[in-house]
Amino acid sequence: MFVEGDVEIKIKDRTAMGLDEHNLKLWVQRSFKDMCCYRISGFTKVSDRLVKATVALKTDVLPTNDRHMLESHPNDVGALRTFIERMFEGKGVCRATGDATLRAN
Repeated sequence: MFVEGDVEIKIKDRTAMGLDEHNLKLWVQRSFKDMCCYRISGFTKVSDRLVKATVALKTDVLPTNDRHMLESHPNDVGALRTFIERMFEGKGVCRATGDATLRAN
């Protein structure tokens, strides 16, 4: 299972600010815990400090109880958005925008 949703990331990493689009996508992918981000689409570099994208994050990196709780409530948009935001550990701020969805592999 994976959670897919739109994100807006405010970058605070000075080295990432000067990267081209391809390397910035790689930076975004590496900024999520346990390499759980396996797909990035709709990537847009709004400015040097702001990017928008749609990301898909694997739920199997969560402990069993947390994963079961998330997967048993697929319509809980708040929990899905919180999952996306908490999995981000890069130098910056990740904010989930729009409705996140739970999808099967």
